[in-house]
Amino acid sequence: MAQIFEILFIGFVLSADSFSASLAMGARPHKFSDSLKFAISSGGAEALVSFLGAIAGSTIIAQFDSIDHWAAFVILVLVALHMGYEGIVELKSNEVPEAKKFHGFIKILIVSLATSLDAFAVGVSLGVSEKPLIPFITSIGLWAFFSTLLGMAIAKRSSQRLGPIFSIIGALILFSLAVKFLVEGIA
Repeated sequence: MAQIFEILFIGFVLSADSFSASLAMGARPHKFSDSLKFAISSGGAEALVSFLGAIAGSTIIAQFDSIDHWAAFVILVLVALHMGYEGIVELKSNEVPEAKKFHGFIKILIVSLATSLDAFAVGVSLGVSEKPLIPFITSIGLWAFFSTLLGMAIAKRSSQRLGPIFSIIGALILFSLAVKFLVEGIA
């Protein structure tokens, strides 16, 4: 039961960036088909990048077994600090996106990949800790997909100030996961 919670929790945490990006991108007029394209791109990028991170992480484990928990801790703390910093900067910013047509496919793909960099670090941590990849990667991809759809829907009706707040919350949660990985590795 604890592992199911962890699988869902990690997917949820990583979806914060997808949700934040969809709030920002969804400020432009869009149709449901635009939301669906962005959600597929976002969920696919999160799953793919976390898988690539896990492959890199599992390769590393054979050489660095005695310090793997420290590597996971450092990576996740750095990602959490970066997410928190971005959230604070965005929260302080007064910029409002212009009302234009919805973004093109290339921009959607770039944003999807950029918001999935945190998933790479978590993927490395999963590979290093030898967690079962399929449930985690599925959770990460599905959470990103649905959070993107939700963010796009909310963006039509809400203030754009929610995105940075979710980035800060996501950073705090990632930091707690980093501590959890470290404690599990030391114990």
